[in-house]
Amino acid sequence: MLVRNGRKPSLWTHCWLNDKPLCAVAPTLFDICCDKNISVYHFLTKQGQLNFKRWLTPILFYQWLGVVNEIYMHNFQNNEDIPRWRWNKNNCFSTKSVYDFLNKDNSGNRFKHVWKAKIPYKIKIFMWLVENNAVLTKGNLLKRHWVGSPTCHFCFENESIDHLFFQCPVAKTTWGTIGTCIGTTTIPRNLQQYFSWITQNLPGGTAIYTCACAAVC
Repeated sequence: MLVRNGRKPSLWTHCWLNDKPLCAVAPTLFDICCDKNISVYHFLTKQGQLNFKRWLTPILFYQWLGVVNEIYMHNFQNNEDIPRWRWNKNNCFSTKSVYDFLNKDNSGNRFKHVWKAKIPYKIKIFMWLVENNAVLTKGNLLKRHWVGSPTCHFCFENESIDHLFFQCPVAKTTWGTIGTCIGTTTIPRNLQQYFSWITQNLPGGTAIYTCACAAVC
């Protein structure tokens, strides 16, 4: 968002000052701040005097001073704020810009193997969620304050993405069967190990690596 008077954007949760919101730049300060929903405008009218749940340690205090200083260096104007789409050069939303953003990260086309794989689109989305540790396993649900047992339905270990798809006895049996078919007695323990494991034991099969992983998971 192009911020001029600061009336619309949230101080903490909108990307108005940098490429990341302040809640991501200074997560500890955001966590202990009592004014999480304050707008930029109201922050300025309060002259930066926010309430925190506890006294700031020297490190946090100097971090907070740095944040306040950066905010006051912003060139505010008496005009309306303007929403901007950061993932497109013309600052306008398009589905292609979303696709391009999801298809890469800061180091390049990290997810190209997912989006270019010859699998149904909904399975591509599933694999993208797996690689981003975002599938709603019990472990991830607990982070969202879900109330329930964290244990796996198939065993007594806590359910995470690595456990559900690679480390559970049921998953190990499945991967062991696949391993036998390609002539190995080892199995991967997580998604990162899978790609080195399958590359070593099935050289030349790049075209099916992602498809095989999706099928097994």
